Amino acid sequence: PCRCSPPLLHISYALHPLQLSKMRPYQLLLLLLLLSSTPLLTQSAVYQVQYHIPRRNTQCIYSDFKSGQTATFELFILDGNGSLSAGVQIEGPIASDKIGEVVIVNGEETDQRTSSRVQPADTWDPNRFANNPDQMTMGSLLQDAIDNWPRFLNRNGSNFQERGIIHHFFHIDFTHSGEDEDAMAARAEITRQIQREENDRRRRLIEEHDLDPEEAEEVLYQQESGRMERVLPDRIAPYEWTKRIKGAGWYRMCIQADDDILVEMDIRNSADLGGVNHETGHVWTFEDWEEWEEEQRINKLNELKEKAKKDEEARVLLENLNTALKDQIKDYDLESTQRMMGEINNLVARMQQSQSAVQQRIKSHEGVARRNYQKIKKSGIVETVLYLLITGYQVYTVHNWLLSTNSLGR
Repeated sequence: PCRCSPPLLHISYALHPLQLSKMRPYQLLLLLLLLSSTPLLTQSAVYQVQYHIPRRNTQCIYSDFKSGQTATFELFILDGNGSLSAGVQIEGPIASDKIGEVVIVNGEETDQRTSSRVQPADTWDPNRFANNPDQMTMGSLLQDAIDNWPRFLNRNGSNFQERGIIHHFFHIDFTHSGEDEDAMAARAEITRQIQREENDRRRRLIEEHDLDPEEAEEVLYQQESGRMERVLPDRIAPYEWTKRIKGAGWYRMCIQADDDILVEMDIRNSADLGGVNHETGHVWTFEDWEEWEEEQRINKLNELKEKAKKDEEARVLLENLNTALKDQIKDYDLESTQRMMGEINNLVARMQQSQSAVQQRIKSHEGVARRNYQKIKKSGIVETVLYLLITGYQVYTVHNWLLSTNSLGR
């Protein structure tokens, strides 16, 4: 995701008119001074990376996890030329956690990664890397593991749970997402069709194999366990799937498009975003994490004030401020201002989340309108061509009939 600083208009809009009208003049002055002298209310907008996936093509994203961490896999199909549907595979660990380890210097993580702990014996082709140690780069080691992932699945197909292997796949369709009547009716019809197909399979099992209903239900359950799940989101919002990681290593989410689609997808790590939101059951979003960081900065105002006292220039400024505001601002005023700033920060976060949801719905509606326009355009062209052909045939038939008779010429 891209973290980009928004214009200051977001802050001024959040302050007006809900909070400013409640503030006294000296509280407003203190708030403005605090905003100008401390790095507060620096909300940043988060934009998910978008991927254009052509028809029948696949796009994958990767992320590494440690054992015990929680992963949330998120995807949202924004637009497409046709149905907004795709097959989704979430699997791992496809590669060892030794590949691309984060370099730690003086107890702090850096932006550098290393694969120094990987030995040729750890790879699928030890001879290749033993004879060419220079090829043991992060990219080549990851590619070697990815290419041999099917072999790994075949070897461990019977004990996925014991080894902590994730191999989850489903088919998702955003074509009929939304709360309008047409979308709800389409989802209901698809659900009824799935139910009819299931009833037909149950009936065939009973008739062809002479099973009683309970035995047929057991066989049907076993068949369903290997069948691809169909997901029909009812809201125009990203779909999230969360899993606690048991085996450390690299995980991936792959999307195979049924038609040309535009997709937003991301993998969130609980270690990077402060854990799991117990209300949703998913890892905190980047917007939630930004809001939490902002609250922490607001709560540290007193620490910033103490540090400012130690700085000579800041100390002089603070003395001048105290002199100017003597007998005007008390401690309870500062506490009230801090509390109000926290409310403003929460308001800004909610506004950004609402704006993001509105933008997603607008993009979805634009795609629906464009697809409907294309259907109407194609239908109009077909109808026009048929009309011209029928008219031409009629003119040709009447012309030949007139030429074949002499009754009108007499």
